[in-house]
Amino acid sequence: MNFIKTSFLFFFFFYSFFLSVFSFQLQGQELNDSLNYYYDLSKDNQKTSDEKLKAINRLIDLANQHNQIDFVLNGLNRKSYLYSKIGDYNKAISTAQILLEISNKEKDTSKILLAFRKLADYNRRNDSLLNAFQYYQKHKDLNIRLNDSLGIIRDLRFITSIQYKLGLLHESESSAVQAIKILDKLPVNAKTSEARIGLSNHLGIIYNQLGNYEGALDLYNKLLETATDIHHINIIHNNKANVYREQKKFELAAAEFEKVYHNSLKLNDEKQIARALNNLAFVKSKFNNPKALEDLMMALNMRKKHNDSHDLFSSYTSIAEYFKDRGRITEMAYYAKKAYDMTLVTGNSIDRIMALSFLIETGDVSLVKEYKKLTDSIANAQQINENKFAYIKYNYFQKEQEARAIELKFKEGQLIAEKEKLNKTIFQSITIIGLLLTIFLYIIIKSKHKKEKLLQVYNTETRISKKVHDEVANEIYHVMNKLQSKNAKEETVLDDLESIYSKTRDISKESGIIDLTENFDEVLNDLLQNFHSSEVSVITKGLKQLNWDIVTDLKKTAIYRVVQELMTNMKKHSNATIVVLKFEKSKDKLIINYSDNGIGCSIKKHNGLQNAENRIVSLNGTITFDSQVNKGFKVKITI
Repeated sequence: MNFIKTSFLFFFFFYSFFLSVFSFQLQGQELNDSLNYYYDLSKDNQKTSDEKLKAINRLIDLANQHNQIDFVLNGLNRKSYLYSKIGDYNKAISTAQILLEISNKEKDTSKILLAFRKLADYNRRNDSLLNAFQYYQKHKDLNIRLNDSLGIIRDLRFITSIQYKLGLLHESESSAVQAIKILDKLPVNAKTSEARIGLSNHLGIIYNQLGNYEGALDLYNKLLETATDIHHINIIHNNKANVYREQKKFELAAAEFEKVYHNSLKLNDEKQIARALNNLAFVKSKFNNPKALEDLMMALNMRKKHNDSHDLFSSYTSIAEYFKDRGRITEMAYYAKKAYDMTLVTGNSIDRIMALSFLIETGDVSLVKEYKKLTDSIANAQQINENKFAYIKYNYFQKEQEARAIELKFKEGQLIAEKEKLNKTIFQSITIIGLLLTIFLYIIIKSKHKKEKLLQVYNTETRISKKVHDEVANEIYHVMNKLQSKNAKEETVLDDLESIYSKTRDISKESGIIDLTENFDEVLNDLLQNFHSSEVSVITKGLKQLNWDIVTDLKKTAIYRVVQELMTNMKKHSNATIVVLKFEKSKDKLIINYSDNGIGCSIKKHNGLQNAENRIVSLNGTITFDSQVNKGFKVKITI
């Protein structure tokens, strides 16, 4: 029984849990279906604008109740769009502002971008140009962060247009050039081509306004080289004609408007045909073309069919100016009044000022007060707008500078860290390279020293071999010949053997090890005395007065070998009878002056003298040779 009761309770709880989960899923599905239903209802073209707005308001309320943020944002987006479609830009702007606030709270970048764009576009359409300018700047900054080049260009196009409308021509030019520079980095396609033509056309209009007619014409001619779309070509020819008209080159202007007119006929667009015909007829009237008035009237009749107030105003002012140029005041007044009536419909103050100026010229002074009031109002509004724009621009750039300063500080910190890291890496690299270079140089120097040593040994061996052959071997051969001769005398042979012994001893001393443990002055003196004979007197000065203990063994060896080389050279070649060697100390330098009274020579450094020079130079010393034929031989050594 307990088992049945327990099983029943388990089944009951399981069933209840299943029903609650299923019910929750059904409720969630039902909510989504309801939200999607109201959203689709707001897009149903069979419904009126009021019905669409009710549906989207219901969606937003329902989404807020259940915290469905995505549906709230999409609903606000749709709601602002519906208000813009019925021309209620104030409500469209306020709805877009709510969209921005919630998007910022949710940190939804895509919706923030969308809200900025809506606020910019709706303010522009609502003629709130300064507000539109601020939102286009914010939209552009976000597009820069998102690296959306086409988005940046779109924002700059609207910014440059707003600046132009506010009369800020130089600022407008700067923004257009900035956009073109970005375009230059993008691939050519339909979107970029359209943007380039639009921006270049705008630049041309600015140049025309600033009086840079050649710059404007050059720009338009370059555009015509690449433009392919007939609408774009018409705009370019039209703008080019306006430049010529501004210069009062009416025949050139007529040629451009003629092209626009014929292209418009191909498009079969009556409004565009009427506009082109009116412009063409107007400039023709300036050089008294007989068909000018007929064409102006034809354009007016075409425009009356469409009843467009702006187009009608254009025709009426063109005809009024035609009659003004010809002094036909009555007809001028009639069409000027027609133009004035159109401005009452459009509400365009600038057009009304133009119409009033025609009427005042007819003599109707009653309109002067209205004319002055309008011109003052526009001038005042222009000044206010310029001041507001300057303030907005100042605030924008101040915030931009602050942001850049923060970014720069951060980058500087990163740069310092990177620099320290780089310096550490460079220091480590230099240390490693220095170590490797030291090892490499040590190996090279050691190898070079070894080669030099081997070369020195080879040269020494060669020299000894040559001396043994030339001096000893020949003498021995001569003695052998004497011994084989029957007339050889014992005394002569003994003398020859003694000569051979002396030469052998000299060669041994010349190439042997120098004993540097003894007093060096005595070792050197002993060397010199070997060259002293009955034929040659060797005189030394200052040898024993020098402190040879402070001279390094390396220098002693070099001095010994060089002096030995000089004495050997003297004995072989000079025929000298007197040799003088003077030793002296000058500051930290040791100076040795050698001179003899031999036959002298023209200095040619062969092996002996060259070896002597190499030895002295290797000790950072100098050796100079001075000799002329029959004037002895002199050498100065400084170590």
